[in-house]
Amino acid sequence: MSVSLGKRLESLKGIGPGFDHLRIGLALSILTWHSFSISYGQSYGATLPRFPVPVLLAALLPMFFGLSGFLVMGSALRTGELKTFITFRVLRILPALFTEIMISALILGPLLTSLPLRQYFTSPMLFEYFGSLIGRVRFSLPGLFLDNPAPQLVNFALWTVGPEILCYIIMSLLLLTGMYRRARAMALITAVYVLLTLAIGWIFPSRAVIEVLPSKLLIFCFLAGNLVFLYREYLPFSRWWAAASFALALAFLYVMQIGNGEIYAYLAIPLLIYTIAVIGLSNLPPLPFFHRGDYSYGVYIYGFPIQQAVTHFLPHPLRVWYLNLAIALPITMIFAVSSWHLIEKRVLGLRKRILATPREHPVLPQTRFGLRKVMLAATLSLYGIFVIDAAHVLPVRPGIKMVLYGFGLYHYKANDEQPFMPPPATPTGPVGQ
Repeated sequence: MSVSLGKRLESLKGIGPGFDHLRIGLALSILTWHSFSISYGQSYGATLPRFPVPVLLAALLPMFFGLSGFLVMGSALRTGELKTFITFRVLRILPALFTEIMISALILGPLLTSLPLRQYFTSPMLFEYFGSLIGRVRFSLPGLFLDNPAPQLVNFALWTVGPEILCYIIMSLLLLTGMYRRARAMALITAVYVLLTLAIGWIFPSRAVIEVLPSKLLIFCFLAGNLVFLYREYLPFSRWWAAASFALALAFLYVMQIGNGEIYAYLAIPLLIYTIAVIGLSNLPPLPFFHRGDYSYGVYIYGFPIQQAVTHFLPHPLRVWYLNLAIALPITMIFAVSSWHLIEKRVLGLRKRILATPREHPVLPQTRFGLRKVMLAATLSLYGIFVIDAAHVLPVRPGIKMVLYGFGLYHYKANDEQPFMPPPATPTGPVGQ
């Protein structure tokens, strides 16, 4: 009889040997796929047979976000403090993201732009690029990569920043309320989220999914990862079950991609996350070289602009995926390794110093304490709504217009997205609503 995921995790003292393999493996898989879309254009995926490549691609980011949800829930249960959680997340994500944005905007951009430098540095597009730091992601810089097969895109990998920030906002609210410790409450929250997104998708028909799943599904991946951790004592640690789950998940994703409903993605995602939990808790040997640091985020965040720059310099006959990957991979690894050892690891080392700051515990009335919590929850919620809108996770503005229209306070314009009607424009990227 197989042991549970919980017992397996306990026997490993809370450290899964396979999680490092998963992180770097998923990051390198995404880098490899980008070598195709950058060399042949963003629409290249639509030219492929529906199986197996598009189905495997549709599994990559859900596995990334599910892995994050699994590990973040474990961290939240160990620490149990909102300040600690936010500190860890900010110090882990922001340094590499900030570095990439600065390098792209202030070094790569001025060197490769087709515009005069004065025009480049005064363009609103340059300043909008920094919005990625708060979840208002922009992919382009003035005059960059205009002649590439994937034109104008500087770092398309940034599209997941918004959903990632939103996941951490949700976890912060769960920490604030204490709901994160209650498995049944978390299951109910996840079920309500699924029903909400399905209802919104019915009212506002989803835009076409070109390469990956809609961003709203990435939030579900994170929540499902939370649930797998919370129910770890009830789930078996079985490689056979994991293999069967992965095969069934791919079948669901295939059915979804041939146009038979988004509901199949919701069925596939828990199976994918169970699979990565089993892999993460498997006794895999340490990876040579990669065991020295967590380079996965650096590979993901630096890879796309480096690959675009490689394509920019390659003659047209040499713009093929394998040459792009062969040149870009070692350069990306240099950036990822340097970023980890020189920036990310050192910033993470500040955690103890930040969290060791003496705390003041003034005696306050219970109402005052309650008001603080309410104010913090309101602030997090407003920021979450901003990110939901900016990252196109859900159709916030069309929803507001629909409500106002119902009260006679708004009249639809010709280009407005209205309920039960196809969207007015075809999307240019993989982010769906």
